[in-house]
Amino acid sequence: MSGPGDGPGRSEEELLAEIFREFREGLPVRLETLRSALEQLADGDGEAAELFYRTAHSLKGTAPSFEADELVGPATGLAAAGLAWYEGREPQADQISAAFEELDRLGEAVSRYVDRMEGDATE
Repeated sequence: MSGPGDGPGRSEEELLAEIFREFREGLPVRLETLRSALEQLADGDGEAAELFYRTAHSLKGTAPSFEADELVGPATGLAAAGLAWYEGREPQADQISAAFEELDRLGEAVSRYVDRMEGDATE
């Protein structure tokens, strides 16, 4: 399947760089999705548990493919909390607080990853 600009002149390296760029550019959206879902959970909206879990779990799984190993630890912690909530456990205030702290760590890891990858792209 090809998209705009996927003409015969694009090398495999250019396509791979584009995929990495799309992953990097999508990270702020994932962070905002996690933060919004966590805020909803904190407000008692249990429906947000599935979105929170699936977003964290997806990031945990895809990060290594994009050389983003620094994201795996925080995403794993968030996914574990999200899974418990998704399976029906009521989130406790201390768990929500811990998840917000882990989300902050994930945000810091995202910043480090973006800086590192953008540095690699300019070399």
